[in-house]
Amino acid sequence: MRVKFIVALFLLVIAHLAQAKDVSAQQAGYNNALQKMEEAEAEYKTDAQVVADTEKLIEKKKKQLAEEQKKAELSRKNYLDAKEKLDQAQTALDKAWKE
Repeated sequence: MRVKFIVALFLLVIAHLAQAKDVSAQQAGYNNALQKMEEAEAEYKTDAQVVADTEKLIEKKKKQLAEEQKKAELSRKNYLDAKEKLDQAQTALDKAWKE
């Protein structure tokens, strides 16, 4: 009877140790997964901020581009007007030389 009790007690202790070992392994797995999740979250936040900053820069550059396009169109108009006046002056000069 005493042997059966000792064997039963031994089996309970072993079962408890095995369960404790399993809990320890589960805790280590959880901690590992938590660390990976925290690292992934930090990387995501950094990347999302880079995207937001780039989007702001693109919007700023789009506005700058629109302003530069307006300026270039105005310069083109001024150039064409000046060229037309030069052509008229050249025609008048040519006419004056012929007379």
